[in-house]
Amino acid sequence: MLTIAEGGIRFEVEHRSPGPGGGPTLRICDAEQGGRERLRFDCFERGGHWHLDPGGSDTITRFEEGADSIGWTVETLRRDLAGLLARAGAAAAPRLDAAAQARVLARLEAALRNPPVDLDAVRPASRRPSRGEKWSLYPEDVLPLWVADMDFPIAEPIRRMLRFAVERSDLGYPIHPMPTDIGEIAAARMQERFGWQIEPAQVEVLSDVVQGLVVSLLQFAEPGEGAVVQTPIYPPFLNDVRASGRRLVENPLVRDAGGYRVDLEGLRAAVDPGTRLLLLCNPHNPTGRVLRRDELEGLAEIALRRDLVVVSDEIHADLVYPGHRHVPFASLAPEVAERTITLTAASKAFNIAGLRCGLAIFGSDAQRRRFNALPRHARGGVGLLGFEALRAAWRHAQPWLDAVLAYLEANRDFTTRFVAAELPGVRLHPPEGTYLAWLDCSALGLEPSPHAFFLQRARVGLSDGPTFGAPGHGFVRINFATSRAILGEALERMAKSLRAR
Repeated sequence: MLTIAEGGIRFEVEHRSPGPGGGPTLRICDAEQGGRERLRFDCFERGGHWHLDPGGSDTITRFEEGADSIGWTVETLRRDLAGLLARAGAAAAPRLDAAAQARVLARLEAALRNPPVDLDAVRPASRRPSRGEKWSLYPEDVLPLWVADMDFPIAEPIRRMLRFAVERSDLGYPIHPMPTDIGEIAAARMQERFGWQIEPAQVEVLSDVVQGLVVSLLQFAEPGEGAVVQTPIYPPFLNDVRASGRRLVENPLVRDAGGYRVDLEGLRAAVDPGTRLLLLCNPHNPTGRVLRRDELEGLAEIALRRDLVVVSDEIHADLVYPGHRHVPFASLAPEVAERTITLTAASKAFNIAGLRCGLAIFGSDAQRRRFNALPRHARGGVGLLGFEALRAAWRHAQPWLDAVLAYLEANRDFTTRFVAAELPGVRLHPPEGTYLAWLDCSALGLEPSPHAFFLQRARVGLSDGPTFGAPGHGFVRINFATSRAILGEALERMAKSLRAR
């Protein structure tokens, strides 16, 4: 329960009615301990209502069915907290200036919208009914730790929005992207999280980040012209360059005792006059590197000198661990922004990839016009629920993500320790971001491959290293965004299979 005492008032948030029809309660009381309750807002999904003077006349008013009762409560208190307390018989007006009231209401809204989440509770039985590919690809005796979905319950603000939409049958065509507030929400998010100032008008809504990658290839390079990728890399980077008829220019990351780094000298040598694009993935999938500013500046210097358009996939930007910081590539300098297309989404950090909504952020009008020269309908539409989920995630669900990041950090550390102690011969550089660990099993000579070995012998489904490019031979990628029980069992199975060789 959250309790805030300020300005002669005590505010209490309690999630006392869990379950599909339940929700949080906000009590507003006289400041002293045990002080009289003056207002109560029961923001339940079904039968929600609010009380004026609960300990006295107790006037009860129901919320409008299907309305955002939490939003209504916060906005009503913002407009007239003093008036409501006076009507409830409070002897003195609250002593809150505008800044203090805004600060208190922001904390209350975050607490109301985000109940505690039990990330440890996930078990295979609760995930097996999933229709997503992660849990449906393999037989039931296989623990799947491959595709980059999290197993955790989605954030309550997103779940609540989805339930409201379904119960209102609000599943029609979405508003055309341009009149929505998505650009403003994205601009606020980038400023708040990364100190990056963008123009809302430079934001284009996509179905997902990979779509933005493909459109960029088609619009900014001709068939046969080159696109640089830094392997090992997320497989669509490789597949879509080839499928689009563009030329794949590989510049593998360099690996040393400290992990992976960008090979700037190799990049200078790889870029020829027919190379048009630099495809960047940061934070990097699958290695988990979060590129430092100096590395990004080195890439920017080459892009400027060689006149490259940079397509920067930053979908994992919110998944960065303490000690590291995500720097948007386009934020380096205005001249860098002008040649950068930043691709991002709420889908990876908030586990809503199936709702299909991504964003492209452009550094210039000319870039945006060229990108959009491919007719919008050739890209397909974006659903209403994708819009609304992005809005709910970036406006209201940060407390959920904060809790998930702390859990993921603990899982990362657990995985790192386990690999070092129980998987002899396997090397792992602890990821600085993402929830993906890149395991080097090449010293073990596992046949027919590490992926097949662990699938057959341990019944654990991992991502196959070679799909990330030639440097992935002998590797597997493990997704540790699951409960400690599932992760621990999968790792134990892997260790047992190696011991039994």
